[in-house]
Amino acid sequence: MEIKTSQKTSVLRKLPIFYGLSDNDLCLIAPILKLITFKSGESVIYEGDKGDSLFIIRNGSVEVFKTNGVGEEVSLGVLEEGSFFGELSLFDDHPRSATVKTLEYTDFFTLSRKDLYSTLDGHHEIENILYRNTIMETFSRFRKVITNFTFSQHHLSSRDEIISEINRDLKTATEIQEYFIRAEDDNNINLKHGISRSFIYLPSKAIGGDFISTMNDRNGNICAIIADVEGHGISASLVTGVLKSAFSFLAPEYGNRPDIFMAHLNRHLCSMLNRLYATCYYAYINVSDNTISFAKAGHHHPLFWRSAEKSFESIDVPGPLLGLLQEAEFGTETYKLNPGDKILFYTDGIIEERDERSQMFGIERLEEMFRNAIAEKSINLIDHIIVELNSHVNKDTYEDDITLLLYEFNQPALS
Repeated sequence: MEIKTSQKTSVLRKLPIFYGLSDNDLCLIAPILKLITFKSGESVIYEGDKGDSLFIIRNGSVEVFKTNGVGEEVSLGVLEEGSFFGELSLFDDHPRSATVKTLEYTDFFTLSRKDLYSTLDGHHEIENILYRNTIMETFSRFRKVITNFTFSQHHLSSRDEIISEINRDLKTATEIQEYFIRAEDDNNINLKHGISRSFIYLPSKAIGGDFISTMNDRNGNICAIIADVEGHGISASLVTGVLKSAFSFLAPEYGNRPDIFMAHLNRHLCSMLNRLYATCYYAYINVSDNTISFAKAGHHHPLFWRSAEKSFESIDVPGPLLGLLQEAEFGTETYKLNPGDKILFYTDGIIEERDERSQMFGIERLEEMFRNAIAEKSINLIDHIIVELNSHVNKDTYEDDITLLLYEFNQPALS
């Protein structure tokens, strides 16, 4: 049976992950919805299988199951007409987190990741809205679980079941954020130009508010961003998702102009998430003329080691917090890069970490550790710094998220 585009559009309009899309946007997506049918008792998806599609229940109902620690299937609930599942598969390759079985003859609309990406190629705003809504829906479900737990503490059996569900959702949230926190510039491309990159992300909790992301533009130049969102936990991690999606579509267009990029990023954050702030640093490395250009938003300047002078370069570039003022202005500064130079970006978690006497690690000590690691010709400078940090504070857990991003510049492999 052929389903009209208008009917499919009506279905999409009711789903929270499509909120904010115009009718024209929905009409772009509606034609790629496919209708499939399962008989009663059939499995629609299996826990552990690779997923690539969103399912929307057109009519009928399903039951969701999760395998417990002894291999038994535990029911997580029933989904009926208008419900949806599998939305995370539109954005990642993680295995399905549960098995879904039909309770009756059930029709579904399905939307595959491949068809969605092909249809939305170049439609960055639509991609960003879908990305943001999916993140918000995930954490909305997480909050509901926590709320249910609060009102059910006196029921031990219910509490244990809810704790398990919270842990499952928290694991999913952690996996989502691990997708955000990644360096995607190609080290093979970078090495041809004498550039190597390394990073470390150490959240203080299961999910955190630090964020880094990197990419190469079409000419091999490097766009790199590091940010620290106000607060911790779910709300902060939600902002990292917004930053990730914004970076993905803003950097290819504005990445070579750090001040313009930062202004667009700030406006985007202001419009998407009210009263949530972040510090941020952005760098654009031009591999052709060996320069690096910076823009900052209330973030600590990176440590810029000049090999020839055996000292740190002083960086002076202004910029207010992200999300504070809609039309904030940002500066930019450009510096020449030479073989042996190194740049270490960091969030304030490392310098604000305290030892047993409540003394902060501090910028000066970070500079000293970095300088010593260079002098000792450590193979992995970041690991060296973390080892020294743990030794100094005498622990390996942290009060705040700690994130380091290092670029090292040497002679190009190609002339």
